[in-house]
Amino acid sequence: MKNIFYILVCCGLMLVENSIAQDTIQFNEGLVIRTMARGSRSAVYNDQLYHQWVTGNFASPKAGDKIDAGELIGEQQWETITINDEGVFQDNLIRGGYLFLSYNSPKSETRILDISGHTEVYVNGVPRGGDIYNKRWVLHPVQLKKGENTFLIKGGRPGLIDIKLLPVQKPVFFTQRDMTQPDLLTNENNDKWAAIRILNTTNKTLKNLRIVSEINGIKRESKLPPIIPNTSRKMPYVLNDAVSAEGEKEVSLKLYEGNRLMDQTLVGFDVVEPSDRHVRTFISDIDGSVQYFAVRPGNVPDGVKPALFLSLHGAGVKAKGMAGTYKPKDWGHVVSPTNRREFGFDWEDWGRWDAMEVFGIAEKMYDTDPKHTYLKGHSMGGHGTWQIGATFPGKWAAIAPLAGWYSFYSYGGKRDLEEPTPIQKMLMRASHSSNTLELARNYLHYGISIHHGDLDTNVPTAQARFMRSYLAEYHPDFTYFEHKGRGHVFGMDHQMIFDYFKWHSIPENGDVDEFEFSTASPGISCSTRFITLYQQEKPFEFSRVKVNQNILTRRQKRREKLTVVKNRKIEVTTENLGIFKMDLAHTAKADSVSVTIDGANSIDLTTHKGKEVWFHKTNGIWKLGEAPINTHHKNPTRYGNFKDAFRNKMVFVYSTKGTKAENEWSIQKARFDAETFYYRGNGSIDIVSDREFIANGYKDRSVILYGNSSTNAAWNVLLKDSPIQVKRGKLIMDDKQLEGKEWGSYFIRPRKDSKTASVGVVTGTGMEGFRAAMANRYFISGTGYPDFLVFSHELYRKDYQGVKAAGYFGNDWSIKNGDMVWNPAL
Repeated sequence: MKNIFYILVCCGLMLVENSIAQDTIQFNEGLVIRTMARGSRSAVYNDQLYHQWVTGNFASPKAGDKIDAGELIGEQQWETITINDEGVFQDNLIRGGYLFLSYNSPKSETRILDISGHTEVYVNGVPRGGDIYNKRWVLHPVQLKKGENTFLIKGGRPGLIDIKLLPVQKPVFFTQRDMTQPDLLTNENNDKWAAIRILNTTNKTLKNLRIVSEINGIKRESKLPPIIPNTSRKMPYVLNDAVSAEGEKEVSLKLYEGNRLMDQTLVGFDVVEPSDRHVRTFISDIDGSVQYFAVRPGNVPDGVKPALFLSLHGAGVKAKGMAGTYKPKDWGHVVSPTNRREFGFDWEDWGRWDAMEVFGIAEKMYDTDPKHTYLKGHSMGGHGTWQIGATFPGKWAAIAPLAGWYSFYSYGGKRDLEEPTPIQKMLMRASHSSNTLELARNYLHYGISIHHGDLDTNVPTAQARFMRSYLAEYHPDFTYFEHKGRGHVFGMDHQMIFDYFKWHSIPENGDVDEFEFSTASPGISCSTRFITLYQQEKPFEFSRVKVNQNILTRRQKRREKLTVVKNRKIEVTTENLGIFKMDLAHTAKADSVSVTIDGANSIDLTTHKGKEVWFHKTNGIWKLGEAPINTHHKNPTRYGNFKDAFRNKMVFVYSTKGTKAENEWSIQKARFDAETFYYRGNGSIDIVSDREFIANGYKDRSVILYGNSSTNAAWNVLLKDSPIQVKRGKLIMDDKQLEGKEWGSYFIRPRKDSKTASVGVVTGTGMEGFRAAMANRYFISGTGYPDFLVFSHELYRKDYQGVKAAGYFGNDWSIKNGDMVWNPAL
C-alpha cells in the first residue's frame, strides 16, 4: 500500500509517491532549460544562469520564464519535464543544461540524496558533487528544511537525471558502492590496502573512527582520518592476504567510533593465482588515497630482466579489463594504470601523474629492464600514449597509439583562439602541456607504431592519418597500419606491435649522437637522456633543447675496436631556458670533454667528466655554475601552476574566524571540491578547520586554503609573506590594489616550511567574490590555470572580460620578476 503526496514544484503540482516500506521520495516533474554554457576545457566559464546563482539573483523559475544566454546561444526558456517509464528525467536539453526541482518538506530532516547523471547539484543553494558519467556512485547526506527545498541540477554527459531522497537508516554507515579492492593472491600472505566509503549523516566531524577487518581469523585495525559533517569519504583500510585457494573470499569489516560499533558488512574479494591477471593496490602520493593498477604477468625465464609494457585504457574501460585483453608475454609484464578513473583525466593532469606513479612502482616491484620499456594505449589511452609519450620521451623504447586522438585541440573540444587577447594568451599558456604537436619533436627519441580502424567513427581515422603525415616530415622510424573493415575496436594484443617493440631498445647515452627535448614546464617534465631543464626564462612558454655529440661510428667499433670516445664534444642549443644540468656519467672514460651552448665559445669540462654539471644563463651568457641551493625558488619539484597545488597528499583547510556566511561558504566549498575530486579522481581528501590545522602535523603536504586573512586563521601561518594578500573588502598584489566584495581569486604559493609542498588558495574579498570562486573547473582535464587568477562574477557573463589579472610568479615566486596581465577595463 502506498501513500500519495502532492508536493509543490516550481509553479505547479508534482505527484510524489512515498513508499511506507522504503520511505523514499521520488520526483516526478520539474523544469528544464537548455545549456547556458560556453567555454569547453577552459578556466573561463560563460554561463548566464550560473551568473544569476553567483550574484544571488537566481529565483525559483516557472514554465515559460526566459533567460538571455548571449548572442551565441540566444534566449532560452524553462520547459516542463516529467520522468520516463524508468523513473528518470531524460531529455537532450539536460545534457549540459539545467534541471530544477522543488520539494515541500513537512519537517526539517536529513536525507540521502541519491542522484546520478549530473555535473553538480545545488541543494538549497549549497553545491554538491556530481556524477557526470551516470555511474550511480553519489550519495550525499543533505539537510532539508521545513517548507520549500530547491534542487538546481546541472546536467552531465548522458542527458538524464535519476534522483531520489532516501531515508537515513543509520547516522554513520558503510556503502559498497564504488569500492577499491586488490585481488588476493594464493601465494602471498601479507597486508594489502583496500578502500570503502563511509557516510557521515551527522552534524559533527567524526575523528575517532577505525575499521577492523577479519579474514580467516586474522584481524587488522586501521585508524581512519576524519570525516566532516554531512558527506561521504572513501576510507583506506588494511586486510591480510591469508588465502590459498582460488575463488571468492568474504572479508568482515566492522566500523567503530571509539569502542562503539557503528556498522558492519561483508565484502567479497577475488582470489586468483599469481600467474593470472590481477589487481594490486597502493597508497598514492598524490592525495594519500588507495589506488590500483592491473597486471598481466609474463612468463619470463628466471634470470632475465623483464620488459615493461605500460598499457593505457580507453574511456569507460577499467584498468583490470585492459590488462585482461593480453595474453602472457614471454619477455615482459603488462601493467595498466587507472587514469584515476575509467574516464578520469584523459591521461593528462592527475591522470598523467597516476600513470607515472604506477610506472615507478611497477619498475621497482618487477625489477624491469629500463632499456625495454614500452607505452601503448587504445582510444583515450591512445591519446594518453601520444601525450605521455611526448611528455616523458626518455622513458620509452617505443610507443603504440591505437585508435587514439592526438590532442584536445583536434578532438576534445578545446578552443584554439585565432586572435587571443593578452588575458587569453596568459590562460592558454597554462595548458600548453596539452598541445601535443608542440611536443612532437620529442617523438624522435623512439619508434612509433600507429594503428587505427579505417571505419572508426568514434575517433575518426583522420586523427591517425594526420599524425602519419605529420611524422613523415621528420621522423625516420614509425609504422602505420589501418585495420581494414574495422571500426573503433580491433583488438589490443597484436603480435606485430610486440614484434615492433622487441626491435627497439633505449640506447646508452654515449651512443646517442643527437636528440631534442621540449617541455611546457620543468614542473611537468624536466629531463631526458643526460640533460635536465631546471628553470625557464618565461614560465609555461615552451622550453627546448637540441643536443649533438660525437659518437663512435660502426667502423670505429668494429674495425678499430674502440669502446670510448676519447675527445667528447657536445653542442647544445637552447630556447627559453635559464638553468639546466648535464649528467656526464657517459663521459667518465674520455680523455677530454667540452660543451658549446648556443654557439658561444667552447667550455672545457674535462675536470668534470663523469659528473653532473650545472649551467646558468646570466645577461644572455651561459656559464658553468653550482647546483641551485635555494629550493624555495621554482624548480622541477615545485613550479606551479595552480593545479600543481593539488598533490603531495594535499589537505583542505576551511575557515572558522569569519562571519557565519563566510565560514559556511568555506566548509561547503572544501566539501564540494573534495566530492568532485573523489568522483573524477577516486580521491580521498583530509578536510580540517583552521583551528585544527597545525603545520608540523601536516609536514610536506600541500594545503588548499579556503577563505582570506580575515576569515581563515591558517592564512598568517602559511601566507604571511605572500605578494598577494586578500582580506575582507580588499585584494593587494604588490603595488596594485582592488577594493570591494566582488573579487575572487585562485593562486599558488610555495609552502615555506617545505621543499616540495605548495599552498593553493581559493579566496575572495567578500561573499560575492567567494561565490564567484565556487566553481571548480580546475578538476577538468585540459583546463589551464596560471599561477594566479583574479576575477569577478562577470567572468560568468562576459567571458574573459571578467578576468582582472592573470599570470605567473617569477622564479623567486615574486610578482615583480614574473609575468602578469592586468585588465584595466574591469
